[in-house]
Amino acid sequence: MRHYPSAVLSAGLFTAAMLFSVAATAADKPVTREEIALGQKQYGPNQQQQGGQYNLDPALTAYVQRVGMKLAKTSDAPDLPYEFVIINSSDLNAWALPGGKIAINRGLLAALDSEAQLAAVLAHEIAHVTKRHSARMQKKAESASMLGALIGLGIGMKAPEYRDLAMQGASTLAYGAQANYSRDHELQADKAGMKTMSRAGYDPQAAVALQEIFLRESQGRKSDVISGFFASHPPSQERITENKTTAKSLPAGGALNDAEYRKAIAQLNKDKPAYQYLKEASTAYTGKNYAQAIALSDKAIALQPKQGLFWEMKGQSLAKQNRGKEAVAAFDRAAAAAPGFFRPLLLRGMTQNTLGQYGPAESSILAAQKLLPTQIGTYTLGELSERRGDRNAAAGYYQQAAKGGGEIGKAAQERLRSL
Repeated sequence: MRHYPSAVLSAGLFTAAMLFSVAATAADKPVTREEIALGQKQYGPNQQQQGGQYNLDPALTAYVQRVGMKLAKTSDAPDLPYEFVIINSSDLNAWALPGGKIAINRGLLAALDSEAQLAAVLAHEIAHVTKRHSARMQKKAESASMLGALIGLGIGMKAPEYRDLAMQGASTLAYGAQANYSRDHELQADKAGMKTMSRAGYDPQAAVALQEIFLRESQGRKSDVISGFFASHPPSQERITENKTTAKSLPAGGALNDAEYRKAIAQLNKDKPAYQYLKEASTAYTGKNYAQAIALSDKAIALQPKQGLFWEMKGQSLAKQNRGKEAVAAFDRAAAAAPGFFRPLLLRGMTQNTLGQYGPAESSILAAQKLLPTQIGTYTLGELSERRGDRNAAAGYYQQAAKGGGEIGKAAQERLRSL
C-alpha cells in the first residue's frame, strides 16, 4: 500500500445538505429546495476554481460515478440529486456541496489503491452531506457570489504587477473557507460512511487502514499541501480506535476490488511521469527559469499531448519570454484540450491584449468570464471598452472590479475618476 492519505477525512469546501424525501429525525431535518439549488449553483464555479473537470479519461469518470451512485443508493438519503465529478488537480482532496454535489481530485485518485478506498472517500463525503455537518457554512456559501471570484483574483497584487496575475495561472480563492469539521462531525461521518460502504458491499476495513495512513502522513507535515489538508480535517488515534470498533460491528468481509481499481486508473498511472514534469516546470516557472519551464512542459506534452495543463504552463512561460504569438498558440491548445474551463481562455485573452489584438482579447476574456468571473478579467474588459470608446461599458466594468478591492480595485477606481 502506498503511503498516501485518502479522503476518509476528505475535505468539503461546503459540505452540507441532507435528507430530501427521507423523513427527518430529531437530529436531521430535510434539506430545503433552496439549499439544493444553492449546491447546484455553486457546483460549477467551485469546479472552475480548482482546475475544471478532468476529461482526458471519460471511462474513469464513468467509473467514479458508478461507485458514487452505488454508495448513494445505500446512504441515509438515497433520493438526493447526487452528482460525481473528477477535478483536474494533483492536490489530494475531495469535497461536497449541498444536495450531494461531490467531487474528487485526480491527484487523490492516483494515490488510492483499491475501489474500497475510493468507496471510503466518497462514502465519507456522502455522510457529511446526509448529516448536514456544514449547515453552518450556508450563510458563507450564500454570500459567495461571483464577487468572491473577483476578490480572489485581486488579493496580494501590487500595481502595476496585477497584470502578471493571469500569467501566474489566474488562480482564485475558493468560495468560503475549508469546512474544519468538529471532532464529533468527523466521528459521525466516519461511522455513517463505513456503514454506507458496508451496505454497498465494500470492506469497511479499508476506511480503517486509510485513517492509519492519514495519521502517519500528517506527522511532521508543516507547509505542504498535505499538511494544509490535515489542518482542516485532523486525523487522530481516537478516530482510528472508533473506526476499528465500527468495523467490528459490521458484517465481515466485503470487496476491495483492487484489480478493478488498478484497471480504472491505468491512464493516470501511465501519465504520472508527465505530471511530474509539470510539477518540475511549475517550480522552474516560480524560480523565473522560463526556458527550463518550457523544456519541461514540452517533455510533459510529448508524453501526454491531450492534457491542457501542460500547454497552459508552456504558454505562461512563453509569455514571460515575450513570445506572445507562440503563447497564444499554446493557450489555444490548452483551451481545446479543456473545453469549458475558464483559465486558458483568460490567459489567452490577457496575452492577446498585450499583443494589441484587442478584438480577440475581448472575445477570449468574455468567454472566460461566462465560466468564472475574475477581477482581472473584469478590469481588462473595462480597459478594452474604454479603448474602443464605450465609456458606459467601461464604467460598468470598472465599478464591478472596484468592488473586489485590492490593488486592482484601486486601479479601477482611478480609471473611473478619469472617465
